[in-house]
Amino acid sequence: MRTSTIATPTLLLSLSLFAAGCPASEPDTASESAGTDTSTSGDGGSTGEATTSGASTSTSGDVESTGAATTSASGGVTDSDTEGAPVCGDGVVEGSELCDDGNADNSDACLDTCVPASCGDGFVHEGVEGCDDGNKQNGDGCLDTCVPASCGDGFVQKDVEACDDGNKQNGDGCLDTCAPASCGDGFVWEGVEGCDDGNQVNDDGCTDACAPATCGDGIVQEGLGEACDDGNDDNTDGCLDTCQVASCGDGYIQAGVEECDDGGMNNDESGPCKTDCTGCPCQGDDVMGMTCADLDGYSCGVLACAGCEYNTDGCYDVKPPELNGEVGPDLSSDGCWLQCEGYLDVNGGDDIPKAWADDCMGADFSRVRVACGESVDSYRFITVEKNVFKDLLSGYPETGLISEAKDQDGVAFNVSDQIYAEKNDPQSGRSWWGGGNGCGESNTNLTINNVCTYEASNCFGQKLGGSRYLWVYVAP
Repeated sequence: MRTSTIATPTLLLSLSLFAAGCPASEPDTASESAGTDTSTSGDGGSTGEATTSGASTSTSGDVESTGAATTSASGGVTDSDTEGAPVCGDGVVEGSELCDDGNADNSDACLDTCVPASCGDGFVHEGVEGCDDGNKQNGDGCLDTCVPASCGDGFVQKDVEACDDGNKQNGDGCLDTCAPASCGDGFVWEGVEGCDDGNQVNDDGCTDACAPATCGDGIVQEGLGEACDDGNDDNTDGCLDTCQVASCGDGYIQAGVEECDDGGMNNDESGPCKTDCTGCPCQGDDVMGMTCADLDGYSCGVLACAGCEYNTDGCYDVKPPELNGEVGPDLSSDGCWLQCEGYLDVNGGDDIPKAWADDCMGADFSRVRVACGESVDSYRFITVEKNVFKDLLSGYPETGLISEAKDQDGVAFNVSDQIYAEKNDPQSGRSWWGGGNGCGESNTNLTINNVCTYEASNCFGQKLGGSRYLWVYVAP
């Protein structure tokens, strides 16, 4: 408690005398003899009673004393209960103080400013706060709740954490270690990664791109039963789109390796693809462009199929006859027909001599084909199932020898199944093929060396009226 000085009786007396008109310059002898200095308070008065003491007394310039003075036996002032400005730290809460614990320790409940401790005051309240950095920032080491920053508090601590989503889930973009989710961290980031096994191994079911291993990703997954994986769906290379190695019998033709592959239908007997994935040389009735002459041991004939292999019953190994004269059309497509004679018959000449088929009498040939026409693209022919040049005719005429009559396009025409020849020898005199009609270009027979305009008359009824060819063929 502070003490304020009060006005002395001398001062009061002087003021009374001044008011009554007495000189104020004369001192009160009693006051002077007591050695007391007097002064007037700035606010004009005192409400207490004066106490005489041996000490000098002055009146405060700004405080009005309301307490009573006590006079000691010696006449001085000994105590006062008047109050002044509160003192923070004296242990007494007064005035504007909210607390006063009488110490300067800022780690307890009352600061040295006599204000209660609070979060954000910059002082750590022991036992209550974990930290207090005096700010509201949550990105440093202390939150605005005065709790030390930590992973999982939902605030990213600068230079310490890369992320902090405030939860313990590892399937989102931020791990519970406050590190950003990434491929290879061992946690599957939902919606982003298909798998994450925490390693950089590609052949263990989860690639290092955090995608589940699949056939076609270009990585061989032995644990998933893949034998190969070339990253494409091309089944003509060495690896199928099932990630199995291409092989004969898988149903896909491996380019440059297999001729064919019908899978389970591969068959050595019936084809068309053998069990070693080579094509059968025969495909049904198709000999694939081969002829008897293409096979060892045969020179001509008709090649056929016997299951997957060749049927060579229609093939022959004969020496081709000598060819005399004009070359005719190729008639070998339906048998081993080899040309032995060829003549161009013009008006007025002697173009077809007697013995005109001498080159067709070889012992290997048992059939004859005679053709007549104006060119190799326009003709008619008959097939005779006997080599009448070698074996002659058995009668005049002989019937039942002509098996077919066709033109260059394979279209049949009608002839009489009769062959006539003088002395039953077709090449020694006159002969008639397909009937015994005489000269007449509209007659459907052929007459050789008759008394007609042309040595080869009629040409099976083609009405040529001009030069024509006569070709002769034989076959075994």
